[in-house]
Amino acid sequence: MNEKNTLGLNYGRRINRPDYEDLNPFILFLDRYTFEQGNPNLRPQFSHNAEFSHTYKGFLTTTLNYTNTTDIITEVLEQNTEKNETFVKKSNIANRRQYGISVSAGGQLKKWWGANIYGNVFNNRYNGVVNNDEITTSATTGQFNISNQFNFGKTWSAEIGGFYTTPLVEGVFQIRGFGMMNVGVGKQIMKGKGSLRLSVRDVLYSNKIDGTSRFSNIDAAFQQTRDSRVANLAFTYRFSKGKVNGQKRKTGGAGEEQNRVKTGGEN
Repeated sequence: MNEKNTLGLNYGRRINRPDYEDLNPFILFLDRYTFEQGNPNLRPQFSHNAEFSHTYKGFLTTTLNYTNTTDIITEVLEQNTEKNETFVKKSNIANRRQYGISVSAGGQLKKWWGANIYGNVFNNRYNGVVNNDEITTSATTGQFNISNQFNFGKTWSAEIGGFYTTPLVEGVFQIRGFGMMNVGVGKQIMKGKGSLRLSVRDVLYSNKIDGTSRFSNIDAAFQQTRDSRVANLAFTYRFSKGKVNGQKRKTGGAGEEQNRVKTGGEN
C-alpha cells in the first residue's frame, strides 16, 4: 500500500500422508487391557488454507486465516466392552474447519534488548464418526510465544522465553493448558574466538499434557510427562572468520518421505 503498510494474500492446498508406523497393523501392549495398533487403511488428509495479512513498518504483522481439512488423521480411543479392552489407533475420523487470527511483532526495544512476540487465537471444529457414533467437537484456543535476547557489554548475552497454550480440542481429546519457559546465558572468551553457553529448557517443569476423552462408551483420562527439563553447557571455538564456501543441500519430496519414518522412539 505504501512504505509503512503491506498487504498479503496466500492460498495453498496440501496433502499429508500417514507415517509408516501409523500404518503398521501390529499390536503394542501398554498394559493388560490397553494396546496401540496401526491402521493400514489410513488415507491421506487434504487441506485448503487461505490467509490475509497486514504488515506495519515491517515489524507488526496481523493475519486472518481459514483452513478446511478433510479425512484428518488423528489418534482415537476405541473400546471392546465384551473383552474390557481399550485400544489407541490413528484414524481418518473427521473433517476439521479452523479459522483464527494471529499477531506477531519483533525488533530491538533497546540497544541491549531484542524481543519477539507471537499470539494466535483460533477455533477448531471437528465433525465425523468414531466407533460408529457421530462426533462433533469444537473449542477456541490461544497459543502464545515470547522470546527475549539481552546483550550485556561486549561479551555477555542472555535469553529468556517460552510458550503457553490454552485448553484445546484435538480430535476426540480435550487437553488442558500447558506451557514451558527456557533460559540461557552466554559468554565470549579467548578474544572472541570462543564462547561458553549454559541453557536450561522447561525451567518450571510445566510441559505436561493432561487430557480426557469422553464420547460414546469411552470415558478416559491421561497424563503425558516427559523428561523435558534439560540443562546444556556448550563450548564453541571458531578456527577462522572466513566465509564457508558451498551450497546448501536441497531437499524435496525425499525429505517429506523421511519425515514419515519415525526414528529414535518418537511418537
